Amino acid sequence: MRIVIVGAGLVGTSLAEYLLKERHDVSIIETNPDTIERVRDKFDLLFVQGSGSNPRVLHEAGIANADLLLAVSPDDEVNILACSFAAQVNVPKRIARIRDLDYIHPPLHISLDTLGVTKLIDPEQAVVNSIIQFILTPGAIEAASFENGKILLREFAVSSEMPIAGKNLMEFQALTDSQHVLLMTIVRNDRAIIPSGEIVIEAGDEILALFPLSSRSKFLEMLNKEDQPAKKIIISGDNLTAFKLAQSLDGLAEEVIWACQNREYGRWAADRLDRIEILHGDSTEIELLKEIHAERAEFFVACSKNTEHNVLAALLAKSQGVRETIAISDQPPRSDRLLRSVGIDHIINPRLTTAMSILDHVHRGRMLSEIRIRDMDLEAVRMLAGNNSRITELPLYKAWKPLARKAIIGAIIRDEQLILPRGDTQLKPGDQTIIVARTHTIPELVKAFKER
Repeated sequence: MRIVIVGAGLVGTSLAEYLLKERHDVSIIETNPDTIERVRDKFDLLFVQGSGSNPRVLHEAGIANADLLLAVSPDDEVNILACSFAAQVNVPKRIARIRDLDYIHPPLHISLDTLGVTKLIDPEQAVVNSIIQFILTPGAIEAASFENGKILLREFAVSSEMPIAGKNLMEFQALTDSQHVLLMTIVRNDRAIIPSGEIVIEAGDEILALFPLSSRSKFLEMLNKEDQPAKKIIISGDNLTAFKLAQSLDGLAEEVIWACQNREYGRWAADRLDRIEILHGDSTEIELLKEIHAERAEFFVACSKNTEHNVLAALLAKSQGVRETIAISDQPPRSDRLLRSVGIDHIINPRLTTAMSILDHVHRGRMLSEIRIRDMDLEAVRMLAGNNSRITELPLYKAWKPLARKAIIGAIIRDEQLILPRGDTQLKPGDQTIIVARTHTIPELVKAFKER
């Protein structure tokens, strides 16, 4: 597939990295020559310097022959205009990253569709969706979702009081009471194990499980956890992400307190939110955290635009007794381990989250989306079974033999129905699959699922 990307920031380059793995033909448009020089050596693709709103620049990038435009520059107007020009040369799919609420929820009867945008990606909402994943299953080490939140992927540490401790694979399945919960991976002593046979889950292990949203209560029960709304969640920040998070938490927590540094923004938000307590103050001040009884909160979410402020606020909240802390960070992913080591439970990078949200909508090609699992040599991928592909020729107990112990299929989505795979299940062309695999196995998976 021929793909043009507008914007070579972290979102654009992350998209390019994943799309090049699928052997797509990718070009990138970027206005800043220094940015191009910094990333040029990392990618074997065409870079064009200029604005995505310039028809000549789009032409040089190959827009006339493109199958997909991904307009992800920091400028909403540039992204919209790029989509408009792409529509005029019949590019089938045109996805735009849009931040301004006036475009997302226009006050007039105006639609971006008529300007050429086939899909709008809201970066703030993508970040909020990632935060909600952790709140839905307290205690998770990692949390991701597929199919617009209908299928959940969770990693948890195993303790001795959990019902799953000491159970083998068959006993684990018996605990599910026939609900769809699949054990995908066991992490033991920093080594990932694809479970099979008589392997026993031990206290101290970390497990990765896949299940539909409808099985969430059962999964939490298997971990000796209650499926109840959080009693208290604290938000720190004075931006659109904080506002949208507050909106989304309605019904997920009995009490939500938002500490907002910007008095005017807080007043604006208070006029639009009914059941949220909004306080003017700085969450990096211990006195404020004591005043709002941070020690009673299950979650503290630091989501300002300033990474340093978020880190400090989250660490102070943790010191006051908050159970779990979530911090928004614009630092490279390699810094995540350091931030976790000093006491922050979850790190969310807004630009990488946006890139993954966009990939989730690019439902073409062999690999539909991909999630790297912490620092392990593991990735969760969603793949499409191609016509006449090798993987569709035989039942899974035969077709999957070359991939055994290297990858595991967790779910099949066929005609919008979720299927839990068994040995006698046979994939059909067009089936979407969710797979956890060792990173080095990805090229082998791509060959197995490739249309022939």
